[in-house]
Amino acid sequence: MKISEVMENIKDRDLPCVLESSDISDVIKVAVRYPHTRLIYVIDDQKKLLGSITIGSLMRHLYPYHYGDKVHSRDILRSIKAEKASHIMSSSNVKALPEETVDIVLKRMAKTGAKEIAVVDENGCILADITVVDLLKYYEI
Repeated sequence: MKISEVMENIKDRDLPCVLESSDISDVIKVAVRYPHTRLIYVIDDQKKLLGSITIGSLMRHLYPYHYGDKVHSRDILRSIKAEKASHIMSSSNVKALPEETVDIVLKRMAKTGAKEIAVVDENGCILADITVVDLLKYYEI
């Protein structure tokens, strides 16, 4: 089965995206608006995927005093200066293409520990996001 087939079943799902120039307050609004996800995708004006912000990294940015032992010292200055989505995003994205098989994508997700993954076109523009729960629907017993 191809990822494009999975996408057909979730085609009405809105994507949790913010522009790279979005303020942190906009990132928070998107996180609250999309409780099904643990990632907020950071895109440019053409919807090209630039990075993502995990709920965990957003929480560490907003409440560093609660995460003292989990915040690396090199991230403190970055956190203090961060004002935009692009400042706190990770650019190492795990992503899939519509023509890939579910099995290939599951292997990639398992290898990286990802619980959800962006689906992008050949230009890197985001089309959908797929969670492991979406893929569980296709498990064959």
